[in-house]
Amino acid sequence: MESISITSSTKMIKASYDKDKKELQVTFATGKTYIYYNVSEEVWIGFKNAPSKGSYFSRFIKGKYPLPNSNF
Repeated sequence: MESISITSSTKMIKASYDKDKKELQVTFATGKTYIYYNVSEEVWIGFKNAPSKGSYFSRFIKGKYPLPNSNF
Protein backbone atom coordinates (compact mmCIF):
# COMPACT_ATOMS: atom_id res chain seq x y z
CA MET A 1 0.00 0.00 0.00
CA GLU A 2 1.24 3.43 -0.93
CA SER A 3 0.37 6.45 1.24
CA ILE A 4 0.73 10.20 0.98
CA SER A 5 0.27 13.03 3.45
CA ILE A 6 -1.81 15.88 2.11
CA THR A 7 -0.61 19.22 3.39
CA SER A 8 -2.09 21.43 0.68
CA SER A 9 -5.73 20.71 1.53
CA THR A 10 -7.90 21.93 4.38
CA LYS A 11 -10.32 19.02 3.97
CA MET A 12 -8.06 15.98 3.42
CA ILE A 13 -5.02 14.96 5.45
CA LYS A 14 -3.96 11.55 4.11
CA ALA A 15 -4.60 9.12 1.26
CA SER A 16 -3.53 5.54 0.67
CA TYR A 17 -3.93 3.23 -2.31
CA ASP A 18 -3.84 -0.56 -2.48
CA LYS A 19 -3.27 -1.42 -6.13
CA ASP A 20 -4.02 -5.13 -5.64
CA LYS A 21 -7.45 -4.40 -4.17
CA LYS A 22 -7.95 -1.15 -6.15
CA GLU A 23 -8.97 0.57 -2.92
CA LEU A 24 -8.40 4.25 -2.21
CA GLN A 25 -8.57 5.36 1.41
CA VAL A 26 -8.93 9.05 2.12
CA THR A 27 -8.72 10.51 5.63
CA PHE A 28 -10.43 13.84 6.05
CA ALA A 29 -9.71 16.61 8.55
CA THR A 30 -12.84 15.51 10.44
CA GLY A 31 -10.98 12.30 11.32
CA LYS A 32 -13.19 10.10 9.15
CA THR A 33 -11.60 7.70 6.68
CA TYR A 34 -13.51 6.64 3.59
CA ILE A 35 -12.69 3.69 1.34
CA TYR A 36 -13.45 3.96 -2.37
CA TYR A 37 -13.57 0.68 -4.31
CA ASN A 38 -12.52 -0.19 -7.87
CA VAL A 39 -10.33 2.89 -8.22
CA SER A 40 -7.86 2.48 -11.09
CA GLU A 41 -4.16 3.02 -10.58
CA GLU A 42 -4.35 5.81 -13.17
CA VAL A 43 -6.83 7.72 -10.98
CA TRP A 44 -4.54 7.23 -7.96
CA ILE A 45 -1.52 8.52 -9.89
CA GLY A 46 -3.53 11.50 -11.08
CA PHE A 47 -4.73 12.21 -7.55
CA LYS A 48 -1.33 12.01 -5.89
CA ASN A 49 0.26 14.19 -8.60
CA ALA A 50 -2.53 16.77 -8.78
CA PRO A 51 -1.57 20.27 -7.68
CA SER A 52 -5.03 20.58 -6.06
CA LYS A 53 -6.06 17.34 -4.37
CA GLY A 54 -9.49 18.77 -3.55
CA SER A 55 -10.26 19.72 -7.14
CA TYR A 56 -9.05 16.37 -8.47
CA PHE A 57 -11.04 14.51 -5.82
CA SER A 58 -14.21 16.44 -6.66
CA ARG A 59 -13.80 15.95 -10.39
CA PHE A 60 -12.61 12.34 -10.66
CA ILE A 61 -13.43 10.48 -7.44
CA LYS A 62 -16.37 11.92 -5.49
CA GLY A 63 -19.59 10.30 -6.65
CA LYS A 64 -17.83 8.12 -9.24
CA TYR A 65 -17.31 5.01 -7.11
CA PRO A 66 -19.55 2.85 -4.90
CA LEU A 67 -20.61 4.56 -1.71
CA PRO A 68 -17.68 4.52 0.67
CA ASN A 69 -17.53 2.83 4.04
CA SER A 70 -16.30 5.04 6.84
CA ASN A 71 -14.64 4.76 10.22
CA PHE A 72 -13.00 1.39 9.81
